[in-house]
Amino acid sequence: MFVFAISCDNSIDPIDRETGIYAVYGILDLNEQTNFIRVRDLNVPFTAEGTREIDAEVTLENLQTGSLQVLESERQQYEDIFAHNFVYNGEVIPETEYRLTVERSDGRAVTMTITTSTKPAPNVAPFNQNCHVPIDFELSPLDGSTVVLRVGFPDPDPDEEWWWGREHVLKPNDPQSPGKVAFTFIPHEQVNEILLRGNRNCRDTLHDGNIYLSYTHYGPGFYERISEEPFDIFGSAQRFGALYYDTLAIPVDTSPVCPQDC
Repeated sequence: MFVFAISCDNSIDPIDRETGIYAVYGILDLNEQTNFIRVRDLNVPFTAEGTREIDAEVTLENLQTGSLQVLESERQQYEDIFAHNFVYNGEVIPETEYRLTVERSDGRAVTMTITTSTKPAPNVAPFNQNCHVPIDFELSPLDGSTVVLRVGFPDPDPDEEWWWGREHVLKPNDPQSPGKVAFTFIPHEQVNEILLRGNRNCRDTLHDGNIYLSYTHYGPGFYERISEEPFDIFGSAQRFGALYYDTLAIPVDTSPVCPQDC
């Protein structure tokens, strides 16, 4: 989420007067017990000397319980630049407001409040049907969050990458099904779309007998911020929010179905 390969002048003018004092980049992953939040002081030169130390106290508060944790910093060096990652150790609770505060020693501060997503169990059916039978995926209840998913399968060579299809962005905007997203796909069609071929069958492609559905569930508004706002390493955009990932293995009957697969 933060890139250090910059080929330009590493000196910047203070921009406290207009755009803030810190840039913040990080996530709270509902599946992880340890999360990292990177903080950069916007009012120091982007050099080794300027970034070696940071004048910042970072706290994370669960607004539902009132618990507050002061986050410790882990400094890392990337070539000639130092980065400061503040570590949150603890459970991230679904459907909960968290407030992150980054405060300078003179009292100036940046504060952000986010809401984590729900974490419902997905509903996927049917299992163990032939490759030409549609598979339905549903996730609910949602509360203003966004789900991004894609379908794929592993390459038979363990040293090769997985094959993944295009991303599908799902938002609960159907008035007949409020708070729910749904996605339907046919394994045979997905296999050929991913491989850019029109005659591959599941028997020769899904070597472990599964097709996989991977999805990321973003907290309300977070996907929109990171997908629509331009990234600027020297800017003060606040890229902070909550999400979690999951991947579902869906068994498929890969026996021949004539005339398509014979």
